[in-house]
Amino acid sequence: MKQASPIKSAAPSTFGVAARPTLLFVTAFALNISPHEAVHALVSYWLGFSATLFQMWVDPDAASATPMQLAVIAAVGPIFSLAVGAMSWLAYKRMYKWRPSGLFFLMMAMVGIYSFLGPVAGAAFGGDFNIALTFLGISRIMQIGASATGLVLLSLFMFFMGIELSWWAPLSFSRAKTVVSTAVAPWLVGTFLILLVYWPLPKFLIGSTLFSSAFWVFAVAGALFGFSRTRTAHPTPSLTRPDLIIMIAALIMVRILAHGIRLAH
Repeated sequence: MKQASPIKSAAPSTFGVAARPTLLFVTAFALNISPHEAVHALVSYWLGFSATLFQMWVDPDAASATPMQLAVIAAVGPIFSLAVGAMSWLAYKRMYKWRPSGLFFLMMAMVGIYSFLGPVAGAAFGGDFNIALTFLGISRIMQIGASATGLVLLSLFMFFMGIELSWWAPLSFSRAKTVVSTAVAPWLVGTFLILLVYWPLPKFLIGSTLFSSAFWVFAVAGALFGFSRTRTAHPTPSLTRPDLIIMIAALIMVRILAHGIRLAH
């Protein structure tokens, strides 16, 4: 992603700068979660089973699959998300951190790694890794241990992300404005926008989306802590042209998948 130029040549508006983290979070969510589900569907198809891909879930015809095949289909989604998150983090740290496009890569890293640690935290309760571990015959004790580890790692990760996000607020922002724009708004407004963009959704996905968003509270704590640390002045633009292009493309992809795409043998 090349260095982006603001849409307007004038100084970016306060509202535009404050809204950018929320809109880029929604974009990063769409560019991670829907491809995450597509990987589930593609691996199911590759293993010989038809599947219908939707915007936030997959309906596979895998009644005849072996436990190992079902475990692979379930586990591949969060592993894909981890790979996307790790690559985005490396791109952010090595090339884009203080460029306008850096915030996009930071959000991609956050959503990707979150989409791996979330299923780890749910290993004993539900989700991809719970399905995989159950089909592999992993004991309940080990599932609970994996969940405990995931809960700790996810909480620490979101706290760290909150610190990093807080540095994307202009130095002129107060503590309250910094925390609201970089953590509270992406959490509350961003989650509402995600549900709106992804609508219609099954009730269990609405509930899981709302429940999993609660870990943003650690990002809020991190943003509060990050504001107190030394921050470096760097460009904090309003929405850029690449932001809008990527956001529109992501939303179109989600709406296409809302009708379902059949991968049939």
